[in-house]
Amino acid sequence: MTERLDKFKKVMAGITSLPIVITQIDPDAIGSAMLLRYIAMTFGIKVDIYYCGNFGHPQNRVIYTLYDLSSTLFPIKEMPKDLQTCALVDSSQINDARLHGRIINPIVVFDHHELDARIKEDEAEQRFLWIDRVGAATTLLIEMVFLLDISFPKNSQEATLAVLGVFSDTKMLLNATDRDIVAYSKMLEYADKDSFRHFFNYPLPQRYFEYFKEAVNGWKIKEAVLVTSIGFIASKDADQLAIIADNLIRMTEIQLAITWAIVDNAFVRISARCTDMSLPLHDFLRERFGQNCGSKTSALGIAEGGGLIKLPIDFWTGDEVKDELFALVKRKMEYLILEYSGSPQHKDNDVEACEWIANNNYDII
Repeated sequence: MTERLDKFKKVMAGITSLPIVITQIDPDAIGSAMLLRYIAMTFGIKVDIYYCGNFGHPQNRVIYTLYDLSSTLFPIKEMPKDLQTCALVDSSQINDARLHGRIINPIVVFDHHELDARIKEDEAEQRFLWIDRVGAATTLLIEMVFLLDISFPKNSQEATLAVLGVFSDTKMLLNATDRDIVAYSKMLEYADKDSFRHFFNYPLPQRYFEYFKEAVNGWKIKEAVLVTSIGFIASKDADQLAIIADNLIRMTEIQLAITWAIVDNAFVRISARCTDMSLPLHDFLRERFGQNCGSKTSALGIAEGGGLIKLPIDFWTGDEVKDELFALVKRKMEYLILEYSGSPQHKDNDVEACEWIANNNYDII
């Protein structure tokens, strides 16, 4: 820890400005970014936070509104194109498709995921990299805060968001490691506990229940695998897929739940949850849907993932062919999830499709 702390101080001492990038909006990423911002400011560093995607999930919208994050967090499109040096939290990939081809050079990285294409810590000591298998990335930032002996006022916004990040990403501490619990307990002393009722009693829109009804009515189950769709949706509703998948995986004897929808008539978005520790969800999704897929696995082996598939048929979409398009995608999805056996011929075709998608820089979810 002493060497890690010294390395962090050395890197931070050499910079005056540090943009922080969030590739996936959730409480853990927000808590991590806000804590790193707080830390950087104690070094006299100017900090802006840029995020990919949007605040579509109801819980994220509550956080955004309650803490007026519009003055602190900015869409990635507002990050100057010539700005590459940055910090990356809750991620360790520089080739993330959610960046839409933007080139970044992270010199500070905090992440708790074990994924391919990680950034490597160089020998010149110009980069600080901390990736540990804990329940939340925020845990690592909390540990750094206390290593630096940084203090917080009571009911601190940063402390509250940090506690929320750990609590949320560890599923209310059910998937927490000992380090998560210690970090959570230490930071809780400075958090605004009254705010928690807002974070976890957030309202769900009526359309969520309509989508959930459609998901239940249309699901198909084979052995311990469930796949279902909520049809055609707008991008602002795309986070509903994750909420529905979170609920479906709780069904008795279901070990893999996948929800999907056709978003903005342009692509298929997938959300997957897996409790089968023998199934590598990341490989499962990549093999079937290409490189614009990914997943993370908790310390207890519970996996969450998703993907985005571009529909290369823009001319052929429209209200007059919606039924046919949905039927075609539904058949393909159910085949890949419930029937696909990885035959060589099919795999070659998948590779060609994956290359087409990757070349067009579409999002990973």
